[in-house]
Amino acid sequence: MTTFARFTIPLDAGSAEAVRVPAGADPRAALAALSLPGYRAAVVIHGGAGGMDPALIDAVRDLFAASLAPFAERERVAIVDGGTQAGTMAAMGAARRAVGGTFPLIGVAPLGAVRFPGGGEPDAGRPPLDPDHSHFLLVEGDSFGIESPLLVGLLGAAGVPGAALVVNGGPIVREEIGAQAAAGNPVIVVAGSGRAADELADPHSDLRRATPGLRLEIAHLAQPASLTAALERLLLGRSEP
Repeated sequence: MTTFARFTIPLDAGSAEAVRVPAGADPRAALAALSLPGYRAAVVIHGGAGGMDPALIDAVRDLFAASLAPFAERERVAIVDGGTQAGTMAAMGAARRAVGGTFPLIGVAPLGAVRFPGGGEPDAGRPPLDPDHSHFLLVEGDSFGIESPLLVGLLGAAGVPGAALVVNGGPIVREEIGAQAAAGNPVIVVAGSGRAADELADPHSDLRRATPGLRLEIAHLAQPASLTAALERLLLGRSEP
């Protein structure tokens, strides 16, 4: 049995359980090390961070607070994202806080590229971990992207119905979309959120042509019901009336 270092991170919203894992760690072993409460489905978010402007972050937060966060709370869904207090991940944390969520919100990030209480010498150049996440998997390494294989792999490792969710995103997210497509995992894209997400939503884009056979659902930034409907179809097997 693989053993990883476990520790607690004190955060503004309380504390979060964290596990330190090596690059290339088995996703099933990493997930098991978190000792999560029970969940019946999983969503892995691939989203933009520093490239998003404040108005877009607010719009994504509102979408999540009206759709994904209450859905996750009601249906016991584990949510996984990049874990930093930036862009899509900050929006997800704020949405969980807004609905009083208790569902697992797991951040996956490179250990040496983020900052957190007890994480060594403070470095203002590194983004902080988001305080509204409940758990973290911190991958040994100093650059963003080293965590991508684990982030993608967690969807299959969860052993429950799952989907990837794409919101905005740059080059790393484009690579992660390709990996999800290669794994045969369904993907929901939020059209209107910009960059990689809007490219994926466009059937004539290079990114869409590069992912033939992708199982794709399209939700819309200003339409929370469209995201809820996509989640219900993919995770719960419900069809529209």
